[in-house]
Amino acid sequence: MNAKPLWPPGHALKLLQKVQRHESPVELVYTSHERWPCPRLPIHPQRKLDTIRISILDSSFNPPTCAHLALANSRPPRYTMNPSLTGPALASVAELDYDAKLLLLSVRNADKVLKSSDATYEQRLEMMYLFSKDIPASVSHRPEDKPESAHANIAIAIVDEPTFVGKALVLRQFLHARISGLYPPATALDGMAISPTSDGISIPGPRLVFLLGFDTLVRLLSPRYYASEAAMINSLRLFFSPAGDDCYVVCARRKLAEVEDTIQEEVEAKTLSMAKEFIESERIALISIGAGSVDEQTSSSQVRTKIALKDETWRRLVPPSIANYIIQNSLYVS
Repeated sequence: MNAKPLWPPGHALKLLQKVQRHESPVELVYTSHERWPCPRLPIHPQRKLDTIRISILDSSFNPPTCAHLALANSRPPRYTMNPSLTGPALASVAELDYDAKLLLLSVRNADKVLKSSDATYEQRLEMMYLFSKDIPASVSHRPEDKPESAHANIAIAIVDEPTFVGKALVLRQFLHARISGLYPPATALDGMAISPTSDGISIPGPRLVFLLGFDTLVRLLSPRYYASEAAMINSLRLFFSPAGDDCYVVCARRKLAEVEDTIQEEVEAKTLSMAKEFIESERIALISIGAGSVDEQTSSSQVRTKIALKDETWRRLVPPSIANYIIQNSLYVS
């Protein structure tokens, strides 16, 4: 049986309209618990939480695919972890996953325009909710009584920013405010009142790790989305700089859809050349998600095309809950 969204009728539409009218830069549609992105109390005993590592899967989710799921479940690169941890502490279960996860729907894309055959934004948010239930909690976030039933420390949000540089700015401001609001002057932790400024607890800052497909990395590093190539380099240096937005990018290597191998090689070589500075500074990591039954070439557009052509193999490209939703709502049939 499919999980139904927890929000009441009209909730998602109201938040969508609020963002589209520029009344709010970011809106949370769903959070797995009220303290997101902070962990549920108490925090993992092996970690002092001074940084909250948040993976951000920013996509059109039209629809979510198995490749999206593999990327959402990928482990963080070593250098996105707490730099103060070494040895056994670095290998602790708490360091093997992100502290929180965010599924982000952008209602304004630098390239894509909403088509009549696409899922509506409300439908995408509902699919994102179903999709979130397929993302398990990390080992350190699972309750001892029912570890197998725990879901990730995850949220679903809407943003009206077409570029990653713009998204990073508004998300950092939003998350700083939200995290600070979760730490009032006296915070009860394990039954004890502790001041946020005491040695026992401090207000952690967010560290944003954007999870991308290679086609999105191409756009991130393409000068045509900036005023000039020099402007792009300056913007990206601020985006990746520890003194700036302090962001990371984790990119799944994937063959670009409908692109010949020779052109693919040219695009990849050019993109990696542009990315060299940031790969060497360990701000961009390239990973493979093709293990097991996941096809690295899977894309949302491939799913939509197969459905339109009545090719039933599309069902293998999406999680079962998403396949059921697509069928129940007759999506992408025309």
